[in-house]
Amino acid sequence: MVEKLKEYWFPLLIGIFFVCITVYFAYDQNKGKLPGKTVGGKQIVFSVDDENFSADEIYDELSKTYYEDRVYTMFHTALLDSAVESTDDMIKDVRDRYQYLVSVYSQNYGYDEAYLNTIAQTYYGYDTFYDYLLYSVKTEKLYANYISKHIDELLTDHFKEEHKPRIVSYVVLTMDDPENPTAEESEKLKAAQDAWASSEYSAENFAEFAEKFSEDSNAAKGGRYGYIDSSASNIDEKFKETALSLNEGEVCEWFKSDDFGWFLIKCDSVKADDYKEETDFISAILSENEHLGTDIVWQTAQDLGVKFASEEIEAIIKKNLSIQESEGE
Repeated sequence: MVEKLKEYWFPLLIGIFFVCITVYFAYDQNKGKLPGKTVGGKQIVFSVDDENFSADEIYDELSKTYYEDRVYTMFHTALLDSAVESTDDMIKDVRDRYQYLVSVYSQNYGYDEAYLNTIAQTYYGYDTFYDYLLYSVKTEKLYANYISKHIDELLTDHFKEEHKPRIVSYVVLTMDDPENPTAEESEKLKAAQDAWASSEYSAENFAEFAEKFSEDSNAAKGGRYGYIDSSASNIDEKFKETALSLNEGEVCEWFKSDDFGWFLIKCDSVKADDYKEETDFISAILSENEHLGTDIVWQTAQDLGVKFASEEIEAIIKKNLSIQESEGE
């Protein structure tokens, strides 16, 4: 259930994607074998408004693109290794994500680890998919550290009013067809509602109530959902609407979701200290501030005293980070 409420696989935040590599390698392997017309001794791949584009021109451009992407990848990974420690918890998180994705791809598409490694090498510039995930998690941590440090300036009144950020927990009584519950489902719902209405449970021990009555994997965590705001997607709309209407410490009335069953939601916190390192909050702040992610990377490089071997290399890094050459001079 929690997988449907909140995606296990949240958006990776690197922001710099590597393209054209597949085409580059395909051409590299078949250079000199492409059929078609020639002009001035050069093979023409396509023409637009009588302007010819040769295979050599495309190859040269893709070679340059691939080289620049590789340079940036090396810079980015070295920066992260210096700025973000690989803790035991982080490694466990990366391994869990890796095994989860390998399982998903194997079960749903029949692909194995080799396929994911090829994806990483081709599109992201990393030797393995595990490396890609590791540096994605490190990037998230880099962003989280910066945002946590600058929370007062980033968590504006406009953001709070627009997004309504909060931490919530929930109880769900699942039903295959909430409009037509079975006798057993109805009995479970009544038992939970009666227990909640008694003096035994309240907002103070909501987690205990969730552990006993909630019917999904989050029950073991006291029903904790975590961070939610108005930008949350892939979530039941009624769940989101109800969660965002609650003040800290409040518990809503029981309500029915046509897709899942019956819910009870508690707002655990609206304090920044309780969610400032939550992945979805970090993502929301980055979305709100268009260039913040690349600014954090560049600022980290300055803080670490990164020196570039040449002006060409520095220009490539700045190009990938969309930093004007005049800045920081």
